[in-house]
Amino acid sequence: MLYDTCYLCLMFLVYSVLGYLIEITYCSYCTKKPVYNRGFLIGPYLPIYGSSVVLMYVLLYKYQKDPFVLFVMCCFICSVMEFITSLVLEKIFKVRWWDYSHIRFNLDGRICLSNSVLFGLGGLLIFYIFNPLILPILNLMNKNLLITLTLILMAIFIIDLIISIVVLVELKISSLQFSKKDVSEELIELRNKKLRRHSLLLKRLLNAFPKIEGDNKELIKDLKRKVNELRKKIKESNKTTK
Repeated sequence: MLYDTCYLCLMFLVYSVLGYLIEITYCSYCTKKPVYNRGFLIGPYLPIYGSSVVLMYVLLYKYQKDPFVLFVMCCFICSVMEFITSLVLEKIFKVRWWDYSHIRFNLDGRICLSNSVLFGLGGLLIFYIFNPLILPILNLMNKNLLITLTLILMAIFIIDLIISIVVLVELKISSLQFSKKDVSEELIELRNKKLRRHSLLLKRLLNAFPKIEGDNKELIKDLKRKVNELRKKIKESNKTTK
C-alpha cells in the first residue's frame, strides 16, 4: 500500500516538473522571450499537470486500446481539473490566475475548447509515448529507494506549497491591484519580492535545523533577533493596510 502510494506520488512529481518545463517552453515560444515563472509555487512544479496525469493513469488505464475514447476522456478530466483549480485558486487568493475570456468557446474564462483539445492530445502522448518511457524506469527502482526518494521529494514539495501559500496570503491580494484578469506573472513577482524582503526562507531554515545553534550561538541569536524584528514589521504593516 505504501509502495503504491509512493509510486503515484513520484509520478505526480515527475509530471508536475515535466508539465512546468513544457509550459515555460510553450510560453517562451508564444511571447518570443524567456519565461521562467509559471504557477504559484517557488519550485519548478505545476501540480495541475501531475494531478491530471495521476487521475488519467488511475481512471483511464483500461481505455488505452481505444485512442478516441481515451482522447475524449483525457479532454474531460483535464478540463474539469483546470476549472476546479481556477475556482480554488481564485477563492484562496481573491484573483484569477488565468483567463480565457478572449478565446472562443470558453466556459467562464476558466477553460476553453482549444486547451481541452490540447489536453486530449497531451493525454495520448502521455499514454503512448511518455508513460512507456518513464514508468519502466520507476518500475526498475528498488522499492525502498523509491519510497525514500518519494518521501524526501514530497517533503520538499509540501514545504514549498506551505511557504508559497503563506506568502501569497500575507500579500493581502486584491483584484483591484491588477489591470487584467490573468495575473499569474504579477503575483509571482510580488511573491518573490516579499520572500527577498522578509527572509521567510531563512526563518524556515532556522526552524528546520535547530541543532545548528550549537556551533554558532551568537550568530544564530542575532539572526533570530532580526527575523523577529521583521515579523513584527510585517504584522504592523498588515495592521495598517487593513
